[in-house]
Amino acid sequence: KAPRLRAATPARGSEKAVHFKEGGTIMPKKKRRRTWGSITTVTRGKHVLRWVENTPEGRKRRSRTFYGTYKEADAELARIRVKVGDDAPVPTIGQAYEMWWLPRAERRLAEGGLSANSFKLYGTAWRNIAAPRWSRTPVDSIRPAAVQEWLSGLSKGNAEKALTVLKQVVDFAVQYEVVPANKFRIHYDMPTKASRTRARGVYDLARARAVLEALRGSRIEPAYMLACFGSCRTGESLGARVDEMRFADVQGVPMAMVPIRRRMERQGCAPIESLKNEQSVRTVCIPGEYAERLREIAGERAAFGTPWLADRGDGTPMNVAVLDYEWKRLAGSDHIPFANLRNSWRTFAQAEWGVDYDVLETLMGHALPGVTGRHYLRMSDEQLAEQLARAYAAFL
Repeated sequence: KAPRLRAATPARGSEKAVHFKEGGTIMPKKKRRRTWGSITTVTRGKHVLRWVENTPEGRKRRSRTFYGTYKEADAELARIRVKVGDDAPVPTIGQAYEMWWLPRAERRLAEGGLSANSFKLYGTAWRNIAAPRWSRTPVDSIRPAAVQEWLSGLSKGNAEKALTVLKQVVDFAVQYEVVPANKFRIHYDMPTKASRTRARGVYDLARARAVLEALRGSRIEPAYMLACFGSCRTGESLGARVDEMRFADVQGVPMAMVPIRRRMERQGCAPIESLKNEQSVRTVCIPGEYAERLREIAGERAAFGTPWLADRGDGTPMNVAVLDYEWKRLAGSDHIPFANLRNSWRTFAQAEWGVDYDVLETLMGHALPGVTGRHYLRMSDEQLAEQLARAYAAFL
């Protein structure tokens, strides 16, 4: 018996597709008909989308070349149908997330308008909290009573994060006139109980100095100084490079100026070249005796041959997990959450050093409010250092 030949599998969507029937007869495979529009696969990864839409000049045939997988092409055609189709089905919240929110968020991420960390947090909030309850609900079938009941069963943090994503998703449905209003933007009673609450303790200047003395010579000393005397967030305090630091005498006050360009995460041995937002990229200024001690540490790191101020001992920067362990071990019973050192600096720099509000906010990497903050007030690193030095000298 002669062996049966195998037919080559054609590209998906091709009209020349064939299949075998029992007995060896080759029959042409029927082309799949779509209820709206069509997709023609030209080559692997290249598809032509075609559809008809009503315009002021009458019905017009449209086409678009799409690059990606067939599944992505199918999603793109569905997105077009929702926008222009006369018989457009009402999308579910999950479809709205995939069609509108996710592509927009990915574009903002690529353009730098959304940080990688925020993108990750939004995605986690959607997958773990919002999607299990709302992904299959049509955007025109959201009932406020059901939303309130769902929110009441969540912790405060989860409710806030999930509702933020859902508001943004359904905003697209309003924008494209699928629904007249976004029912996730109605005022709801939010949960007040947090799944866990971070301790709110801070150091005053005297306690901050006492802890610094206890940490002297340890490998976390420079990270502590950047956070408690320089406003850095936890991950930022671990990403500073020795070769980027500058030291100067500003109005008689020793000053260390440290560019903040990268951060460490909880795990890993290499920094990430992205911060919380664009304002977080800044230069922090550390005055007085703290600047002099940082200069000593920078010299020690340079002699050791490492570029990292927070070197863990092998030429790489320590990560947040290592820092947390060392911080709790060395600070002992007097430790507060390391993240609260930034709060401590903000408090005693204003209450005890007497630094101006605008200077403090800029050094922290915050966007200043109002028209002046957005468009006019743009102090240089040198001007910030002068303002800080003036206040610090007056305090002494």
